[in-house]
Amino acid sequence: ADMVLAIALALLLPSVAAQDPAPGWMAYAVGSLPEGVDRITKLTMKWKVGEEPSHSRAFFSPWFGMDPSDNLNLIQPVNPWLGSQWAMYTEYFQWSPEHNSNSRQQSVEAGQTLAGSLVYDESTDSYELSQTVVETGVSSSQTVKCQSGKKYTVPYVVYEKTFPCQYYPPDEKVTFTDIYVECDGKDCTDDVKWEPMVKDANCNMQANIEDSKTISITWDTSAASKYDNFSENELFQLNFHGWATKVPALRYQFSQTEKEGLPQEL
Repeated sequence: ADMVLAIALALLLPSVAAQDPAPGWMAYAVGSLPEGVDRITKLTMKWKVGEEPSHSRAFFSPWFGMDPSDNLNLIQPVNPWLGSQWAMYTEYFQWSPEHNSNSRQQSVEAGQTLAGSLVYDESTDSYELSQTVVETGVSSSQTVKCQSGKKYTVPYVVYEKTFPCQYYPPDEKVTFTDIYVECDGKDCTDDVKWEPMVKDANCNMQANIEDSKTISITWDTSAASKYDNFSENELFQLNFHGWATKVPALRYQFSQTEKEGLPQEL
């Protein structure tokens, strides 16, 4: 119990050494660009929103995004489950000095298709981050200026936030399709080398590189998890960092758990 408490508290404190991949990333894929590329000028993907999980205080998200080579400036279209509904928006998370901005949160339904894009604008040295529900045209976007002229070169596909396995979507798979990568204004999709990785192992989560345009992440909702004996408050505290701190509903829950305090015993 003391170790759980220490981990939960540590994740709530800023760390000058922190960078991506961040605590709570489970399975992910990371791409390596062809030699000589200056930056990614466009990255787009689509995916279907997962089946609705059981309602709880759990929150987690599949997403794709990218960083500069120092992994300190993440831009990403996200698709979080917020305990009782799916949502979508875009996020920018800067590790140093710490800064986080989200575009407007929009609701999205299980089975609908999301199309995310990250597009570079040379005239302003910035990226346009956008996320659109294909079936309805509802979208959310923001513009993010590159910090100190940094160049984005590290693409990711990720499933994030660690909870017991039964809380994740029952379809046990999300597939990112129609992947398109542009390097210095030219299509380099087939030249990007993707590698499956695991940071925080949980629920047999794994990334699967199906081809240059298709990456899936799979999991097992019946698997045992090292988080099975965590209380609801401990799970919430453990995962309340990064994009979660900007979601109003989760911020309210956090204020309530702070009042209740972290339990001393499991």
